[in-house]
Amino acid sequence: MHIVPSLLALSVALLTPVVAQAQQADAPPAEPDASEGNAIVVTGSRGQPRTVASSPTPIDVISGDDIARLGGALQLRDVLTQLVPSFQAQQVGSSSFDSVARPAGLRGLSGVHVLVLVNGKRRHNSALINLNSGNVSAGGNPVDLDQIPASAIERIEVLRDGAAAQYGSDAIAGVINIILKSNARGGTANIEAGQRYRDGVNGSDGETVSAQLSQGFALGDRGSLALAIDGKYQNATVRNSDVTGSFYFPVSGQPDPREATVNRRTYQGGLPQLRQIQGALNGTYDLGNVAAYATATLGYREARVGQAGRKPNSTSNILAIYPDGFTPYYTLQETDGQFTGGLRGAIGGWKLDLSSTYGRDYARSGAENSLNASLGASSPTAFGTFSAAFDQWTNNLDLTRSYAVFGGRNLQVSAGAEYRYESYVTKALDPAAYVNGGYVYPAGTPLARQPGAVGAQGAIIVTPADAADIARNIWAGYADLALDVTDRLLVTGAVRYESYDDSAGEVWSGKVSARYKVADWLNLRGAFSNGFRAPSLAQQAYAQTSTQFNLVNGAYQLIESKIVRTGSPVAAALGATPLRPEKSRNYSLGFALTPLAGLSVTVDAYQIDIDDRITLTGLLSSTGVRAILRANGFSGDQYVRFFTNAIDTRTRGLDIVGAYNLGLGSLGRLRTTIGYNHNVTNIRSIAPTPTQLAGLGLTLFDRQTQGYFTVSTPKDKLILGLDWNLDRIGINVKQTRYGKWASLNNTPGLDQFYGAKWITDVEIGYDITQTARLAVGAYNIFDTYPDRNTVTNTIGSSIYGANSPFGAYGGYYYARLALRY
Repeated sequence: MHIVPSLLALSVALLTPVVAQAQQADAPPAEPDASEGNAIVVTGSRGQPRTVASSPTPIDVISGDDIARLGGALQLRDVLTQLVPSFQAQQVGSSSFDSVARPAGLRGLSGVHVLVLVNGKRRHNSALINLNSGNVSAGGNPVDLDQIPASAIERIEVLRDGAAAQYGSDAIAGVINIILKSNARGGTANIEAGQRYRDGVNGSDGETVSAQLSQGFALGDRGSLALAIDGKYQNATVRNSDVTGSFYFPVSGQPDPREATVNRRTYQGGLPQLRQIQGALNGTYDLGNVAAYATATLGYREARVGQAGRKPNSTSNILAIYPDGFTPYYTLQETDGQFTGGLRGAIGGWKLDLSSTYGRDYARSGAENSLNASLGASSPTAFGTFSAAFDQWTNNLDLTRSYAVFGGRNLQVSAGAEYRYESYVTKALDPAAYVNGGYVYPAGTPLARQPGAVGAQGAIIVTPADAADIARNIWAGYADLALDVTDRLLVTGAVRYESYDDSAGEVWSGKVSARYKVADWLNLRGAFSNGFRAPSLAQQAYAQTSTQFNLVNGAYQLIESKIVRTGSPVAAALGATPLRPEKSRNYSLGFALTPLAGLSVTVDAYQIDIDDRITLTGLLSSTGVRAILRANGFSGDQYVRFFTNAIDTRTRGLDIVGAYNLGLGSLGRLRTTIGYNHNVTNIRSIAPTPTQLAGLGLTLFDRQTQGYFTVSTPKDKLILGLDWNLDRIGINVKQTRYGKWASLNNTPGLDQFYGAKWITDVEIGYDITQTARLAVGAYNIFDTYPDRNTVTNTIGSSIYGANSPFGAYGGYYYARLALRY
């Protein structure tokens, strides 16, 4: 793959001389600096915008152009994965709603440890929770970035540092601030079509068509309104293999003749089929002494996710309905919206911002091409299984002003208060999805006197007893100071108090950071903070039952698993205790270089300690567990899990981000970028196994689950990019290396290991006119897959590592027409 060394060599060649020159001089560059280091940011510093290089904490800025180029085929979280080295999203397949709202996070942590803002205001959480095997935020319901239309975004600022004292709970790993377009005229329009490289067997290769439109309007001479709308259709991507074993019952002691011709590619798991439409508005209007502003987003999404096939010769099937077996599908209909209204003005020298934000995500889950075998031949084949809704109402008052102190030194003083209401509700839907109809296979059949499996197959089921209805109120106040101690030294500090009226209680957090200007082209920076994350309402109240294939003791088994809420009698009998907040300590130290026009380099090391991290226990099953389940009205055949404060972790890492814009004269302009993240998480301690479980011979937090935190994602990620433009033509090449990763098992001999891979993306664009541009390109142009699984595959799933950081679905090619007017 010759492009790999070429990119690496060119990036090093371009960056090395200019860094060397910077070390020989202590003066600013002679020409104006157009590097990313001089980009103005508002995240992380209240009241006084700063540049990326002068910020005391690391910040990445993602431009709207980059988002528009990638946002046709990719979801927004995948765009961030492509452009931010420390951001990682898993391309989960065949995992119900985790396949749609996929786990993602910063610096080796999860989405629940990242606070998302839109125009500086808190974004509401999703009603969909993370439950996929391998994620590190089980039960969390982080913000769904993909609900924000890409065409509405002007830029994204990613603060890679703990900021709970500045912005509140969740900001342990950092803050993502999405800045919406505010143009009063002009607009953009994109249409894109593409698909995965053909697999040749499955007939479903992620064929995608998307369209994006944005337009700005002037509101007289006193305001503006920017509108945007995105739409997308994405077909499923399926990568499967042959199911092993017999499908039919023997005939006269011999294999059924149909075994020779049966379709063994019944597994339909992979990336989901999606239909979605999203809109946004961002407006402001000058009222004279104050300015009124409003932002809103509204989206609707449908998804269909294939599952593993059910054979006709099993207790999951009724031959009268599916004589050849069936493949169930998880279905989702989701509506998401948020509205913010506010006033900005000045009173007595203080800048004031008063705002109110309401957000809601409602999701209805179901199953189709399924059945509840316990109902026999009368079973429906489509179900509404449960609904979930998350509501959040946030009210803020923020004030800030500058003072001249110590002979004219600038002191920025900010303070504010917040009230937030949150609720989380789940409801059971069709009784036929969860009822036990009592069907027993009749005498004279191969399954005689065996009961049919209970519940809709391939579905997530919430029974009336599982239903959640929980809410809480949060009050907060903060103070934030920034002092220019000298012309070279900036020191900032923040303190925040939050009070929850549930088990999270009262929490204080603080932060101190500093930036020292060694030279005009070199800034040193560092920060220390403590933070917290209150248990999510879902982690406190969510419960479910599901019948699905899981990897148990190194083999795929069709099991019925049950998540019980921590406060339930079953969980209490197994030793569960009320959830406590996670608490963190965050240390960072780094520097920012802007030695020449067009060049910026930042290097930051960090350590994040989190105590009492909340996750699910391992799958618990034994004679004792079955007895506890039966005593509480369950069948006793389930594997059980519950949420608990399980572990203390330490995450250490290094971020390197560099960019160099270089003029080539008659050969155009070249922009080179480099991004690198090294990240290691270790478990410092594990909560003791409750006496109730120890007495049953079980472990609270098993080896397989520990591996999700320590080895299931790569320790290294390297991104090298070249963007060359000459007159009407432009070529963009990006090379990403994902390090090795592993999937541990409770039996060490069944561990699986996956090697590092290089992924190459290429796009060629041509300006047809001054306002129209045509581009063609490919992500993963060499059609690279992760290493093959080593576990025996009996269910026909993909032969490649399913939790691969770059997906297990091969390359994707596309064409796009973009208009700017």
